[in-house]
Amino acid sequence: MFEFFGGGVVLEGIRLETATREIDSVKVLDVTGEIDVYTAPQFKEAVNSILESGQKHLIINMAGVTYMDSSGFGTLLSATKRLRPQGGTVNLVKCNSSIDRILSITRLNTIFGTYNSVEEAIEAVAKS
Repeated sequence: MFEFFGGGVVLEGIRLETATREIDSVKVLDVTGEIDVYTAPQFKEAVNSILESGQKHLIINMAGVTYMDSSGFGTLLSATKRLRPQGGTVNLVKCNSSIDRILSITRLNTIFGTYNSVEEAIEAVAKS
C-alpha cells in the first residue's frame, strides 16, 4: 500500500515530495503533489521540522501542490496556533486556483499570508 523513498510517499500513484531550502536565513518548504489524509503525516512532519528549528515565520511554496484536503488545512491551522503566540505567521506561495478558492470561501485567506512568489513572502515576513 505505501512505498517510502527519499523525501516522498507513494500511495496508489499519489505522491508527495517535500524539500526545505534557506533563502536570506529564512527556511522555505517546497511541496509537490497531493496533500490528503494519506500524505498529511509527511506534510505535518516537514512543517514541524521547520517550526522546531525556531523559525518564527513559515513559508510554504505550494506551486507544485495539485490538491489539498482538510487534513492539509488542519496542519496549517496547527502551525498557526503554534506560531501566533510568538508573533509568527504561516505564509503560502503560489496556491493553485482550487486551493485559493477554498481559502477564500472558508476565509482562511484572512489567517494565512498568500503570495505570488517566495521573494514576496520573504519580503513580507522581514517587515513583520
